[in-house]
Amino acid sequence: MLTQRRHAEELLQCELSAARQALSAEQAALREAKNARSRCMRALHAAQEARFRASEVLLYYPYLERLAASIETQSRRVTLAERRVTQKRHALIEAMKKRKVLEKLRDKQARAYQHEAAAFEQRIHDEAGAQQHGRR
Repeated sequence: MLTQRRHAEELLQCELSAARQALSAEQAALREAKNARSRCMRALHAAQEARFRASEVLLYYPYLERLAASIETQSRRVTLAERRVTQKRHALIEAMKKRKVLEKLRDKQARAYQHEAAAFEQRIHDEAGAQQHGRR
């Protein structure tokens, strides 16, 4: 049973690791989208200051809108990935608690067995001593 709990805990650790990696990838994608928006905004401001034609400046706005939608979508994906990490972390904590309970129970039973074995051995020695004493 304890081996089964350890295996389940290891599996949950792997799942948590995968969820953290997925979160990291989603966060990186969000950062990249925000950086792209920032670069586009700087280019737009530079174009406006350089007095480009209005038609050229207007080309930036659909791209900026698409970037804003992409950032919003990616933010939702990051939120979902964060929730998955939190769920996996809680599941791992519960599995660790269950394993520790079993380990404590096993240790308690081992101590009780050792105590009983020591008491039995002591009784055997006491009886042997009493028999030898009775023979004298």
